[in-house]
Amino acid sequence: MVENEYLNAHNTELRANALKPVITHKPWHSSEKEQSLPHILIVDDENGPRQALRMLLKKSYQVSLANSVLSALRVIRSCIVDVVVTDIRMPQANGLDLLNIVRQENPAIPVIILTGYGQLETAMRAMELGAHAYMEKPFDNVVMMNKVAECIKKKREHDEKETLERLSMEANRFETLGRLVSGTLHDLGTPLSVISTHIELLMSNPHVPGLEKRLETMQAQVHHCNDLVRTIMNFLRTSSSGNEPYNLNNVLALCLDVARPMIYRTRIEVVQRLQSSLPSCTGDLVMVRQAVLNLIYNACQAMEKEKDRRLYIETYSDGSAVHFAVEDTGPGVPQDQRSQIFDALFSTKGNHGTGLGLSVVQSVMHRHGGEVYLAEGVAGNGARFILRFPIR
Repeated sequence: MVENEYLNAHNTELRANALKPVITHKPWHSSEKEQSLPHILIVDDENGPRQALRMLLKKSYQVSLANSVLSALRVIRSCIVDVVVTDIRMPQANGLDLLNIVRQENPAIPVIILTGYGQLETAMRAMELGAHAYMEKPFDNVVMMNKVAECIKKKREHDEKETLERLSMEANRFETLGRLVSGTLHDLGTPLSVISTHIELLMSNPHVPGLEKRLETMQAQVHHCNDLVRTIMNFLRTSSSGNEPYNLNNVLALCLDVARPMIYRTRIEVVQRLQSSLPSCTGDLVMVRQAVLNLIYNACQAMEKEKDRRLYIETYSDGSAVHFAVEDTGPGVPQDQRSQIFDALFSTKGNHGTGLGLSVVQSVMHRHGGEVYLAEGVAGNGARFILRFPIR
């Protein structure tokens, strides 16, 4: 295995030269049809094996060639690569080194490992690192084509899932924005009405008694309006670095402020059991807020037709993770639907739901290395959802 110092020493050079041409087959002059084909990168320090694989694959795929791990990384970092087929034995850095780097930088790219020296230990290591396949030279052409086709299918399924998750996230944000605007307009109505009444009274009678008190009331209502707008703007802030520390109790406080119009409208009693000294988590704060708010909204909607409306919210840590639990006193989730509730576009609300809320929550948790699961409710027949954020 190559020493870390070797790769670190070349990292600056790699990024500086990421857009320079490397040994490749017709990369800049390919036709539009060729450019639409999946892109295969073949990595081997020997020209003969490289060319043999190119001839086998070029009729069905775009093919790029690289003669080292460093030149392979230039290709991967400068354009879209769908599959990597790499020899394992190369000078300085080998195929396992390349596999390890690809898994860290772009785990969606399937990697096929080739070797002329089949060893069980090496094969096991390749599979541990996440290789799609481990093949010995000389390989069967049909088997190779099948393995590449499997990789392409795997990559496409991953890309389609990622696209669906991204679209679901954006659609869910628009849905949330609609709720925020509706709730804020409703909340702004009362203070604006108070201010308007006092202004009309002062305009009709400038010498009305208690002028100072009325001005203080108006000023307080203006501050209330500013607080409402500030809360919404803080929630909609999208400048998250994607890797910042946050406290889940603080996230919850903001989400409850945002959800307050729905909570008040549906007359829900909120019961909080929060651990006071929660460890900090790290992640995308915008996405985390979206996940927490989605669970609060779901719980509120589930109780709209219930007489007993209580929302139980809990945060706690077990040392390895921080947990956020939301439990309602609604009808619960039918047993035959429990396995589907996290599927995109599936809704237990019929035409009244978009089916995006819980699927977005699951996507957010996966991106943070955490999980969301539906536990057995303890408050009547309600549902209890738990988010688990790993402590890093």
